Amino acid sequence: MQALTLLAQQCDLLKLRIYIQFKQDTVLPAFKGSMLHGWLGHAVKHIDERAFFALYGEHDNQQPKPYIICPNEDHKTHWQAQEIYYFDIVLIGQVTKLAPTLLKAIDYGQALGFGSQRTPFSLISVSSLLPGKSKAGIHTTSLLDWITIRPDVYEQREFAINFITPVRLKVHGKILQKQAPNLTLLLKQISRRFSQLCQFWVCDEPELIKALIQELPVLGGYEQNEHIYFENWERYSLKDKRQLPFGGLKGQVSYFGEIAQVLPWLQIGEQLNIGGKTTFGLGKYQLIE
Repeated sequence: MQALTLLAQQCDLLKLRIYIQFKQDTVLPAFKGSMLHGWLGHAVKHIDERAFFALYGEHDNQQPKPYIICPNEDHKTHWQAQEIYYFDIVLIGQVTKLAPTLLKAIDYGQALGFGSQRTPFSLISVSSLLPGKSKAGIHTTSLLDWITIRPDVYEQREFAINFITPVRLKVHGKILQKQAPNLTLLLKQISRRFSQLCQFWVCDEPELIKALIQELPVLGGYEQNEHIYFENWERYSLKDKRQLPFGGLKGQVSYFGEIAQVLPWLQIGEQLNIGGKTTFGLGKYQLIE
């Protein structure tokens, strides 16, 4: 896994956790990813147009956005003054250098407020998530810090994936709704996302990225057990002036068999999210080994 190791080592990853406190009672959406996405966009645009273009601008059709805004798992809608809420922002590759600008935008965002009521809040803290701990301030890691490279051994293993936010995966142009993804589909999704992020935001080295794809493991036999459902969400798009579908798979799927060599790839997907609408926080999962 030489190419995977080299690219993961070069791929900077900054995982910020932001704590805020509401100044008044408010009503917010159950899934707050779209709200946070719009709020941060307005704040960044006010602070730095170039940073806004890097994060929110329209680029090449195949160019993925190098960030994730992920709400926490609290879906309650009614909040009281003085309650505390947190969310995460992940910057990937070269845009980790925009962290100081992002902090200025978050500070300015206090004046913008959240949601349709523009609910005011106070910024409590910004910390960085590191493997096994968190640390105050800005501390960039590499993707390699979050994964474990194992020898290419075909031993039997069992692990599960717990979908934390809706996962939007397409098969033949249609969103997967009634069945969990198999490992072949997951590997395809993860490798495509990782390789595209590397191409546009880490290092444009075609031969190294080609070698990465060639390192995809050949799967042995395995069993799959799933407990999944499709969770429907919608968000209002200011651009399209209408409600857009926002749902995806939730639940848990487990795998057992000669699949040990898949784990580093799944660890990458755990950090980068998979599927559609990842900038809104969709496609987040937890790997259970």
